[in-house]
Amino acid sequence: MNTLLKYSIFSLFALATLTACDNTEDLILEEPQTSFDVNGTNFSNLVLNASFPENAAFTISWKDELDAASTYEVVMTTDEEFTNEIALGTSDDTNFTISVSALNQLLLNAGAEPYKMFPIYVRIINGAQATSALSYNVMPYAVDAPVIVNPAADSSVVLDGENPDAAALEMMWTDFSTEGTAVSVVYNLQLAVAGSNFETFQTVAQVTDLNEYTISNSQLNALALTLGAEEEVSYALETRILATITSDTGVNERLSTPIAFNVTTYSTAVTNLFLVGSATASDWNNNNNNAPIIRDPNNKNVYSYTAKFLGGGDFAFKLLEKRGQWQPQWGVTNNVFVSNEILGQEPGVLSVATTGYYKLDVNTKTGAFSITPYDASAAPSYTTIGYIGSSRTGNGDGWNEPDANLTQSTFDPHIWYANNVTLFDGELKFRANDTWGINWGAPTAISGFGVRDSSSNIPVSAGTYDIWFNDLTAGYILIPNE
Repeated sequence: MNTLLKYSIFSLFALATLTACDNTEDLILEEPQTSFDVNGTNFSNLVLNASFPENAAFTISWKDELDAASTYEVVMTTDEEFTNEIALGTSDDTNFTISVSALNQLLLNAGAEPYKMFPIYVRIINGAQATSALSYNVMPYAVDAPVIVNPAADSSVVLDGENPDAAALEMMWTDFSTEGTAVSVVYNLQLAVAGSNFETFQTVAQVTDLNEYTISNSQLNALALTLGAEEEVSYALETRILATITSDTGVNERLSTPIAFNVTTYSTAVTNLFLVGSATASDWNNNNNNAPIIRDPNNKNVYSYTAKFLGGGDFAFKLLEKRGQWQPQWGVTNNVFVSNEILGQEPGVLSVATTGYYKLDVNTKTGAFSITPYDASAAPSYTTIGYIGSSRTGNGDGWNEPDANLTQSTFDPHIWYANNVTLFDGELKFRANDTWGINWGAPTAISGFGVRDSSSNIPVSAGTYDIWFNDLTAGYILIPNE
């Protein structure tokens, strides 16, 4: 009985031992599969950042149990079949990194459009073996700068002072299309003296998502003179374009190749015109704080003035170029606005039928003029009007209250002035009642028409001026003291 039990236990042990041996033997017979494949998973989107061109766009690694080659090739294609492989680089190790700028340029060379997702497939080649592919949707950024196509290199532009508002130059350039993207391109058009390397330049304009900009005769003339050109001579300039894209990935700036061209300027000598005569506040005294009329900032020949005139009877007026001097003087002869220097004798007077408010318009070039009634009955009356800005002090303190108040005319409550005011390089605005509730600004120096609550400040160059402001039209003019 005991012998039989011992035998049975031994038999079971032997059977268990045999089964274990069989399992072990099965494992040994299964040889491990050698493999060559990439690690990691696919990324759905990859946005390249122009702000960090030397950073890694991506790093991939792989395992290689075949070890068939000492150098691995990393390739990409634009289709899953790997029809046309593009070399990304090589590696002697089992990992590979490519920079943002390098991948970006390869994508653009492969036909990708800036700021649009572009599908690529990447794999590793080891001799005759290749890994499976990783797929990416990659968004490249723009690299090539805009190309100026107009003006043409070394072309010439002759500016027309007779038509200051007419087009003088249409700037045109090419760049990638932003259609279908989530970005906008801001183009800053810059102008400098030819050969100056843009150490000093003027900004012509700033446009967004456009490929052209028209510069008028007066604008280009003013820019050229500011850059040092003399009047009525040919001057060599050059232009370039700074293209800026601001996106979630940072700022991408591209600068075009400059294009040189020549521009012939015209004279910008201007004439101030002052009222004199019994219809005006100064009467026939030629040096009695005579009010100037407002010159159009874009056309030196055009003037306007909206204010009170006395009418009927013997009331009349003329215009003088200089206070305290009767010559040159302007008036009307044969229904033409003309000066004594042009006419060869004193011109006739201007007048209105009845006392009231009128709008006077004159053109010293064409001789055109008009005087039309103006309804000022609903115009607001202001307690004070003054000016504020950095031109008062030469620094930011000039923007601190209180304003420098103007004097209200006793002849016409809508006319305000200040005499012999010293100003500094800076800016100013006009304000009513010493508050920001009503204020006027404009982008033009010396003369112009303010815009209510404008973001623009009036630019001022240092000097001593008489300042005049008309609250009916927001017309202003700064008369330099000689």
